[in-house]
Amino acid sequence: MATPRWNDWADGVTLVLQIAVFGPLLYIIFMPWLCLALVTAGAVPFVPGFFQAMASTGWLIASGLTVLAIAVNLVRTEIRKRKRRAELAAQGR
Repeated sequence: MATPRWNDWADGVTLVLQIAVFGPLLYIIFMPWLCLALVTAGAVPFVPGFFQAMASTGWLIASGLTVLAIAVNLVRTEIRKRKRRAELAAQGR
């Protein structure tokens, strides 16, 4: 059995923070496109105004900008990792 570490409590906090951050992000990313598909197919199940509003251009742009911001962040992180690995390799570590 592994010995407990001082930061074991962080696992639960990390999970809660991930849910708090990624839940709304996934909603902003996928909900406008789902609503657009439902409105286009004419299969609006209930609360008709909600689906048309979520399929509006503003929400679709917000969704695209959110995806773009996430992609930029991922690319920047990968570039930093590669630079750091190259620096460590040059130092012989």
